[in-house]
Amino acid sequence: MKRIIIVVSASEMKAVRKAVFIAGANRLVISPVPQRTCIIEFGDWYCGTSIAKRESHMQLEVTSDDSRSDAIISAILSTAHAAKIENIFTGSVLP
Repeated sequence: MKRIIIVVSASEMKAVRKAVFIAGANRLVISPVPQRTCIIEFGDWYCGTSIAKRESHMQLEVTSDDSRSDAIISAILSTAHAAKIENIFTGSVLP
C-alpha cells in the first residue's frame, strides 16, 4: 500500500479527486490547508505572485495499491495546474 499526500488549489480539487479515483485509488481524505501555511510554504510556488494569498488550498491523502500508485501520480500531475506532492509513504505500516 502507498499513501500519497498532495496539496492542490481548492478550485482544482474536484478534477483531481475524479482523476485519482479513475486511476484506481482505494481511499481519499480531503482536508483544508490553513491560510497561514499557504502563505509561508507556497509563497514562491506561483513564481512570486500573490495567487497563493488569494486562493485556498486543500490537502488530499490518497491510499492505493502499489501497482496503481504510478497511474495515480500521473493522473495528479496531468490534471492539476499546480500541485505539490508532500510525501509518498510505502509499506504496510503507515505513519
